Amino acid sequence: MSKTVFIIADSALELIPKKIVYLDAIKKTAKKRGKLPHSMILDSSYHHKAMTKLKDSNKRGRPDILHFCLLNLLGTPLVQEYSNEIRILVHTYNGLVIEINPETRLPKHYPRFIGLMEQLLVNGLIESKEKILMKILVDTTIEKEIEDIPMTQRLLFTFNGEQINLETYFKEISSLNLGIIIGAFPHGSFSKRIDSLSLNKLAISRFHLEAWTALSRVVFLREKSQSFDINE
Repeated sequence: MSKTVFIIADSALELIPKKIVYLDAIKKTAKKRGKLPHSMILDSSYHHKAMTKLKDSNKRGRPDILHFCLLNLLGTPLVQEYSNEIRILVHTYNGLVIEINPETRLPKHYPRFIGLMEQLLVNGLIESKEKILMKILVDTTIEKEIEDIPMTQRLLFTFNGEQINLETYFKEISSLNLGIIIGAFPHGSFSKRIDSLSLNKLAISRFHLEAWTALSRVVFLREKSQSFDINE
């Protein structure tokens, strides 16, 4: 069984930035939730007006994308059956690197997910029954965390990439360890930092796919190629 590292990159997940933490819209949401403004997750559903003051506002404030992506990934047979060969990394807009335990059972209820992410971003760690479910990796970078995966074996999926037949592609490289990079932001392009992680820019559809849809297809066909390789 080959190793697969999933990188959910440029994720629109962050606490309320200091630049807008004082605004009335932010304070109103904080009071309603009984939280300190700076301990809340930025969410365009509630903070859209305040976000107009932020750089790259069109790429930020969409933690729901990460929620959908993680739900789709963690529930798959690939992750559940081969968890020892799976690594899940979340890279955020602000450059944080978060590792998700493949055995984590994520809340399906969005408000509970937000509460969990707020706890993670404030405390740096989520534990359950002496098991670390997710943690912010300190003194590291996304580059360091995937340096054991050669550049030629890192696959970045983007609408602007080379159109491929994913099933055929994965069959041909089924024995290789892979780094799979999917963006979790609503608009725009990958940051230069993430774009530079891979030599392989790949497209799997002539349509613009939602991040979680693209991830689901990639995960399924990676899983299928691994089963094919094992059966051979």
